[in-house]
Amino acid sequence: MNAEEDSRSGKQRQVIHQTTMMLPYFDDEVPALCLADDTAYLPVRALWRMLGLRPETHIPRWRKLVLWASARKLPLQTARGQRIVWCLHRGALPFWCACFNWSLVAPARREQLRQATEAWQEDVAQAQRLLLERYRSPRRYLFAFLEAYSDAETWLDQWVLHLSPSLDIASSRQIELVLSQGKTLISEATTQARKMVQEQAIAPIMDIVTIDAGGEVAEIGSLPLFPVVPREDREQFFASLRKLAQWHLDMAAFIDKLKSSQNRGQSEEV
Repeated sequence: MNAEEDSRSGKQRQVIHQTTMMLPYFDDEVPALCLADDTAYLPVRALWRMLGLRPETHIPRWRKLVLWASARKLPLQTARGQRIVWCLHRGALPFWCACFNWSLVAPARREQLRQATEAWQEDVAQAQRLLLERYRSPRRYLFAFLEAYSDAETWLDQWVLHLSPSLDIASSRQIELVLSQGKTLISEATTQARKMVQEQAIAPIMDIVTIDAGGEVAEIGSLPLFPVVPREDREQFFASLRKLAQWHLDMAAFIDKLKSSQNRGQSEEV
């Protein structure tokens, strides 16, 4: 190990906290390695020993699966000292349960695997429903916004033409400046909204089908495969909407001020 690798290893050891974790449904306590962000990893060998299986038989095949993409080598403190071992992300447990033949484990463990898998499937379904709502809600806002402001520049220009004859030079310049600010804000929000809609349009789509008792398949709709609107995009879009809402308030206040000024002028003339 060179100096750079040794330095990285030292930093890694400093941010890892070793503890134990009781696995739900299995009633077994296994070691857990927690990173600085509280992400938990479970040693692969401990999981296999829990099921009474030999890790040497299964680990080589596992490393070819997508499941292994989240695996990491981490230092585990054992009775014989520290060892660098393969660990799985805690969130990969549902996939781990599907990576081996359940007939290889004792009947009691098979029942635990069944209970755990059913519960995790419901968790996945609930997470999917939440993702869909988080996807659909911003999508509704995007289309509503684009429709409401599709002709914004035209009606703002018409508004200036309507107001200009009743304004003096100073007021005309002020309202042109205010409307220019509004156009800029609308343009920024529109650009962001279109970008998000376009990204959603090219996202992978899956068809949803039903199969009746006779084996007939009927398509009932489609959904995005990964119904996620990036948090950064959502935050940027709604930040633009807040700026635009404030501009509408400022614009209304400005118009009220102009009306008050004109009313005072008319009263003085009378």
